[in-house]
Amino acid sequence: MAVSYRECRRNHAASIGRYAYDGCGEFLKAGKDGTKEAFHCAACGCHRSFHRKELSLSVASIHRRRRHHDHEHKNYKAKTKRTKITEEQKSKMRRFADKLGWKPQRHDEEEVGKFCGEVGITRKMFKVWLNNNRRRPVPVRVPEKCRAVSVVGVKNLLAAEE
Repeated sequence: MAVSYRECRRNHAASIGRYAYDGCGEFLKAGKDGTKEAFHCAACGCHRSFHRKELSLSVASIHRRRRHHDHEHKNYKAKTKRTKITEEQKSKMRRFADKLGWKPQRHDEEEVGKFCGEVGITRKMFKVWLNNNRRRPVPVRVPEKCRAVSVVGVKNLLAAEE
C-alpha cells in the first residue's frame, strides 16, 4: 500500500473567516527522511497533514485485507450466540425483579446469586434481562373465553359476570 500526498488543503484565510488556498498541487519533502523537514512541503511550507492523503492499493493488498476482514467477521459470529430463556424462567425473573424493585442493590447480591443458581442462569444474564425488561409492561393474561371476542364483546362478557 503506497501513500502519497496531493494538493494542499490549508486555509490561509481562516483567521478572517474566508477561504484561500495557496494552490500547491503536490507535497514535496523539504528534507531527508527522519528529519523534521521531511514533514514540511518544499513548495508551500505547510505541514504534510494539510495535504490530501491518497492511498494506492495493489490488488494483492486488497485481497489480503478482505481475507483478514472475513476471518475477523467469522470469529465474531462464532462468539456471539443468543441465550434462550424459557417462559418459566421469565416469569420467575419477573416475580423476583418485582420483589427487588427492578433495581438490585449491593446488599441484594447474595440473594441474586442464590436466585440465579435456582433458576439456572448466570448473574450477568439476569442483569441484562433486567435492564432490557425494566420498562416493558407486564403481559396481561386474557381469559380463554375472551380471546376470540371483540372489545365490545369483552365489555358485555365482563358486565354479564358482574
